[in-house]
Amino acid sequence: MAGRGLHHVTLISSDAERSCRFYACFLGMRLVKRTVSHEDPGTFHLCFGDEAGRPGTLFTLFPWQRVPRGRRGACEAWQTSFRIPSGSLDWWSRRLSEADVPHRLDQTAFGENCLTFEDPDGAMLALVEANPFTQPAVWNSSEVPAAHALQGLHDLVLKVREADPLSELFREVLGFTEIGRNGKLVRLATHDGAGGTITLDETGRLARGQLGAGSIHHVAIRARDAADQDALVQALHDRYGIVTTEPKDRIYYRSVNFRSTCGLLLEIATDGPGVDVDESFEALGMGLKLPSSLEERRGELELLLPSLPIPTCNRHVFEEIT
Repeated sequence: MAGRGLHHVTLISSDAERSCRFYACFLGMRLVKRTVSHEDPGTFHLCFGDEAGRPGTLFTLFPWQRVPRGRRGACEAWQTSFRIPSGSLDWWSRRLSEADVPHRLDQTAFGENCLTFEDPDGAMLALVEANPFTQPAVWNSSEVPAAHALQGLHDLVLKVREADPLSELFREVLGFTEIGRNGKLVRLATHDGAGGTITLDETGRLARGQLGAGSIHHVAIRARDAADQDALVQALHDRYGIVTTEPKDRIYYRSVNFRSTCGLLLEIATDGPGVDVDESFEALGMGLKLPSSLEERRGELELLLPSLPIPTCNRHVFEEIT
């Protein structure tokens, strides 16, 4: 039962426009979808990725306007890493310095050169030089040239009180393989492409966190299609007694959610239909797209949702909207 790695990571932010400016303009990701949370349609669900919004490159946001910052704790994801081409760290270090974004040149525990920094809400991020994978379809934005563009998700650090139980779940059900250990860190992978890696960081008796701005809301794992997803759901039940939600049509993928053995909120999302099912490639992310069940409320929701113009880089990356 082969796993497919990360589908997307969803972060909570406190300012939709500022977050768009940071991820789309400053980091150069493409805003491929502006839609709403199905459970809370007064909240945007904004999706960033490569030029086509492929699974493994997707980083999405729930902007909960003005929400206080979260508190980090056990059983949650702490740091999201993105791939950049080898030799790009100096370029990115200059860009971060010019924007007054504090950062540090570093190495991961597994020997990869990286830059670490935080987004405007305090979310921990890293840019990691990685060997190129097959046909990276980067978004060639006006601000970030293709030679230095983000090439999708690289790694996600999950803080857990005990690494082995969650490692077993990822290995036995979701198709990951352990590829390295360094002290309390366990690295797991499904492939060497975008979104293929996670790292478990064993913390011991660390208190649980509190969701807020800068917190990762959930992590989604890929399934090939509905049949593959159903098989994973059955395996979770048979091996661990885990009961998932009923499958939900999210328009761009079919979704089920569950809590892992340590309480981490996880999702299994199918690779298709994809973000281009209701927009052309050229128009991705340009207009508000709603589920058919909410279309009759479009006027109400457009008044309720915060203003979100096409992101531009003419403001400081940390500047709030007043």
